Amino acid sequence: MSKYLLEIGVEEFPSAYINSTKKQLEEKFKNLVKENKLNLDKIKVESTPRRFAILLEGLSENISKELISVKGPSKKISYDEDGNPKKPLLGFLKGQKAELSDVIIKDFKGEDYVYIEKKEESQSVEDVLKKNVYELVKGLNFPRSMRWGGKSIRFARPIRYFLSLLDDEVLEFEAEGIKVSNTSKGHRVLGKDEFVVDKIDNYLNLLRENYVILSYKERRDTILRGLNRYAKEIGGHFLKDEDLLEEVINIVEYPTVLIGEIDNEYLKLPKEVVITPMKDHQRYFPIVDDNENLMPYFLLVRNGDSYAKENVISGNKKVLTARLEDAKFFYDIDNKKKLEEYVDDLNRLTFFEGLGSMHQKTERLISLSKNYLDEFKLGDDVLDNLTRAAYLSKADLVTKMVIEFTELQGTMGRIYAINSGENKQVAQAIEEAYKPRSSEDSLPKSVAGIVLAIADKIDTITGLYIIEKYVTGSQDPFGLRRSAIGVINIIADNKIDVDLKDLVKDCLFVYTDKNEIAFDYDKTLDKIKEFFIDRLKNMLIDKGFRYDIVNAVLETGESNILQVIEKVKALEKFVEYEDSEDNLNYLTRINNFTKDFKNAEVNREELEDGLEKEYYDCIEKIETDKYLSQKLYLKALDEILKTKEIGNKYLDSTMVMVDDERVKNNRLSLLNKLALRVSSIFSIKELVK
Repeated sequence: MSKYLLEIGVEEFPSAYINSTKKQLEEKFKNLVKENKLNLDKIKVESTPRRFAILLEGLSENISKELISVKGPSKKISYDEDGNPKKPLLGFLKGQKAELSDVIIKDFKGEDYVYIEKKEESQSVEDVLKKNVYELVKGLNFPRSMRWGGKSIRFARPIRYFLSLLDDEVLEFEAEGIKVSNTSKGHRVLGKDEFVVDKIDNYLNLLRENYVILSYKERRDTILRGLNRYAKEIGGHFLKDEDLLEEVINIVEYPTVLIGEIDNEYLKLPKEVVITPMKDHQRYFPIVDDNENLMPYFLLVRNGDSYAKENVISGNKKVLTARLEDAKFFYDIDNKKKLEEYVDDLNRLTFFEGLGSMHQKTERLISLSKNYLDEFKLGDDVLDNLTRAAYLSKADLVTKMVIEFTELQGTMGRIYAINSGENKQVAQAIEEAYKPRSSEDSLPKSVAGIVLAIADKIDTITGLYIIEKYVTGSQDPFGLRRSAIGVINIIADNKIDVDLKDLVKDCLFVYTDKNEIAFDYDKTLDKIKEFFIDRLKNMLIDKGFRYDIVNAVLETGESNILQVIEKVKALEKFVEYEDSEDNLNYLTRINNFTKDFKNAEVNREELEDGLEKEYYDCIEKIETDKYLSQKLYLKALDEILKTKEIGNKYLDSTMVMVDDERVKNNRLSLLNKLALRVSSIFSIKELVK
């Protein structure tokens, strides 16, 4: 059993790329092992900003050399009349590295074919790695990558070296001149520029001696201990932020937590104005007291030890103070005008080229919000607050604070709205229009905020699809996936019973009315619907619903998000019934008869007396339509199952597809009464039985 250690030494890697790169490396090495029929006990992938380390343990060749049978061309095209081999056979033998004497003739579906039987052996571990490691690394994907030094490889940052050890010996491979050896590099400041790794088992200790902690978990634990210790010492706690914590972990190799102070005068500013420069610009952790009031301290994570920490703290305080001075200056300037006085300035701010200004977006939001208020069947008591919030929702974009700190859009809108004398409901809705900003963010709570958030996101998605800025593959520069998922979650969380197509149609009409823009209406509507449905599909599958059940519901063309979710839940329960197989077989029989049949009325008088009319009467008695109208989909399916016993008897004893067209169509119409009800919930052909 072998061990293999690969370290990819890089220039400082973007923290946002690290987790996906680690996942790719693990997946690609597992596939490499599997495709080359090697054995592997364990794989571990770790990283710091300057290296990715992959350790494969328990590597070995496939000792069991199984006999496999490889099928070639048919016998009749393999030999001529005299029994001599022809081109198809010779080509097959060459490809299999076999001789004519190795040929075996076997029957396959009533015809003789040429076969070769051979033992399939895996390559050696050394050969597999030597041939494939560099190609594997070249195959990694990034949102943005670069070339350097005339090399063919594209990578997120330049690769400076490879450490490659197989059972403590250097495993060399061709890497376009990039060094492949048994040397690594320590911490950029505290460690050695280069050191030799004599044994794989010594690798972690040698890194630690050179001030590199390879383990993500260990760096995380070290940082959290430091953050908690300092915060408790001054009687507070640090503001938890998983995104910030992950980013900090991924930009340090040897973390040390330090605490600094800020002047109390900055605490007179709104909390968000102080926190944003700390977190988003300096990657500091703010400290709050038990009442969530900001304290005059900040926590920073240094990439190094505690040597000369006073100088480090002092330097960081100067940088932060400059930022806070800017924030204070901008805040004071902005507050000299009321928020509504900034609205006209939105005429000078472009939304997107081809979609007009932010002022036009504001006008669309006012109209769209009113339309959605009606679509959602909400009361007019929120209309005034909603339209006022829509009018003011983008005004803060032209304030100096938001121009400098774009992360505060919406938040400053709320603060400036309160400062301008607007009521709290309007101020809250302005901020909630941006929610959820991320997968970790909360959803809007107020009615006005819910409506405005949906309108804002659909307006953006629709506008970009009008000008054909589609989301394709991994490319989503405007965050439309996040916006679509936000809309879906808001609708689902608030159980808003509305058809997505109606929301998009409203938005397309508003664009036509306000912007007088020309576009292919049907194409745009279909593409936006498809985009939303793809997001909904992925969300439901990620939540653990069976993919075939999700597909079965979506295949019906349903575009009411709430109803899709309810139908998926109902169908998941339906297929778990004890007699589920019999139930689905019955519904499949009906579907097979009616799949190409157009709806028609049943003429009861032309049905045969006895079983056929009994089946018709049984179908007429069930209350499926009542439950469908109440959106009780499982109850609707249960009603259909009440016809199963007599229905199976009918199908077993009756020829449906008779020559008499009138009789045949009447019988198909009878079955179609059930098929249409089933197909309004799900498409049975999509289920994997």
